[in-house]
Amino acid sequence: MSVTVPKGVKTNVRLAPFTTWQIGGDARYFFEPDSCDALQSVIDWARQAAVKWAILGRGSNVLIADHGFDGLVVRTGGAMTRVSFERDTDGVGWMRAQAGVPLAAMVMAGLQEGLGGLEPMVGVPGTVGGAVVMHAGAHGVTISEGFESGRVLLAECGVVSWTRDEFRFGYRHSRLLDEPAVFLEGVWKMRDVERTEARRRVLELQQWRHQRQPTNFPSGGSTFRNPGEGLPSAGAMIEQVGGKGLRVGGAEVSEKHANFIVNRDRACAENINALIIELQQRVWQHFGVWLVPEVVGLGMAVGDIR
Repeated sequence: MSVTVPKGVKTNVRLAPFTTWQIGGDARYFFEPDSCDALQSVIDWARQAAVKWAILGRGSNVLIADHGFDGLVVRTGGAMTRVSFERDTDGVGWMRAQAGVPLAAMVMAGLQEGLGGLEPMVGVPGTVGGAVVMHAGAHGVTISEGFESGRVLLAECGVVSWTRDEFRFGYRHSRLLDEPAVFLEGVWKMRDVERTEARRRVLELQQWRHQRQPTNFPSGGSTFRNPGEGLPSAGAMIEQVGGKGLRVGGAEVSEKHANFIVNRDRACAENINALIIELQQRVWQHFGVWLVPEVVGLGMAVGDIR
């Protein structure tokens, strides 16, 4: 059955350039909305046409199948990038940021206004939307720090507003992972910061990341969630089972940080996934702990899911 494609929707678009791993096949349909209304319209079309759909931000922590995705990919990482600020009558600062804003850009925009609190997010390679969905965090700070509310597109009933509690944030988890919903924009209560000191802190965080995480090859960010309190980190476990430097095809476990898998030499998605499964099995055999991927699959399942 032929499908009438709305204006602005492209067909057979290669997805690899839109991911931090630089890996992935074609999307059958591809759309970059310039507004929340455009996003809602294309999701409505997909539902009515019985076309599968998925949201893509900057493509970090996403592994796209080599055969691609036989549906609609809506990329917010190239649009929906507005950030605005205001202060109430008590002088309290508020930030409103759309889903496609890169985290580093959000942090720096806040500092320009003398507002901070989310500085550790500057090194997380993703967008505001992706960070909210996965409840991203770094250096003890998560994206829900100061978060007050957000607007969400529900596939069944349109745009709604959720309070912070309604997002049900947990460790690397939010309600958005459990139902067909799209994060559109959020509001954060910020705190006043001294600009020079805050920028110095941001520079320190960026240097820390460069020294301890791989930046010389494409990667997908942290591969696994940390197992929990009282246990070594995922990276420490992988290192102890000889995972550092392990290779499958062009994919390699980073020598700099064992919880990162890099695309060292024209790796494919199956190379990455094979490494993920191998690391899960090694850690299970040695520690009795099953590592859960932070990576989300598009067009494929990631890891050996138990």
